[in-house]
Amino acid sequence: MTMQNTPLLMSRILGRGAELDPGVEVVTAQANGTHRQTLKQTWERAQQLANALKAQGIDTGDRVASFMWNNYRHLELYQGVPSMGCVLHTLNIRLSPADLEYIINHAGDRIIFADEDLLPLLEPLWGKIPCVELLVICRHGEGGESSFENQIDYEDFIAGHEPAFDWPDIPETAPMGLCYTSGTTGNPKGVMYTNRSTYLHTLTESLTDSMGLSALDSLLGIVPMFHAMGWGLPFAASMLGTKQVYPHRFMTPDSFLSLMEQEEVTISAGVPTIWQGVRAALTANPDKYDLSSLNRLTCGGSAPPVEMMRWYWNSFEIEMIQGWGMT
Repeated sequence: MTMQNTPLLMSRILGRGAELDPGVEVVTAQANGTHRQTLKQTWERAQQLANALKAQGIDTGDRVASFMWNNYRHLELYQGVPSMGCVLHTLNIRLSPADLEYIINHAGDRIIFADEDLLPLLEPLWGKIPCVELLVICRHGEGGESSFENQIDYEDFIAGHEPAFDWPDIPETAPMGLCYTSGTTGNPKGVMYTNRSTYLHTLTESLTDSMGLSALDSLLGIVPMFHAMGWGLPFAASMLGTKQVYPHRFMTPDSFLSLMEQEEVTISAGVPTIWQGVRAALTANPDKYDLSSLNRLTCGGSAPPVEMMRWYWNSFEIEMIQGWGMT
């Protein structure tokens, strides 16, 4: 055996930022202001989550589903579920009830974590997804109820559990994430991510000629966490100690721009339609927002218009980085 033959496991890098930069913030937009917690608190809560899941009987290889916006609790799932050797299945909130029913049953999800405002979208599924044993509701003070028989509040679910977890040694080829395609013929197709592939992808996002993400950045994560694992940005930011800013359900250009100004965002990522909308808002009110901290945008999902890329540079000296990748 060669020296330094170490499995590439997500559990070995996701807590790095919390260890080196414990005070860096994770900020989530809320109906009244923002929710703020540190990377250290996030990593500890992720370990509480892992202990809660273990107490529920969730074990290595089991699928845990999320039906959520981009927010701090979703980040805790991103950290805790893969690290404990389980598979995080990020459900696309925009799929039809029929597609959701199919992929939940196909994946064999045992638990669903759902933001409370999205609960009505799950109502048609109850009684049709027998694999689901528990619904964990993530409340943000916005209301929302479910008729599912076995349910619990997220904070109650993790309460009382230790903020430390002995992460298991598993093969680096073990699955850690699961996404299903949309816009294909027939039923959605599942795509499984391994620890090794995601570990390597996480490293590449800090490369200078890639996104160049670093601990000096403030990242606004717009690309949905249910879209190709949020392009891996929650993993990379957690590893690097990057400040993370999430819009939750407030997916409007003005919300993005307000967060960019308030949180001194340096980099963000989204599809072309997002940046076209932001451009329109800036054109309508060119002096409304201070974007002096923002220096680069990553654009993917489809080819960004060259004219739009030039507009951002000519208007604000913001570099637009075109991304490409498979699901």
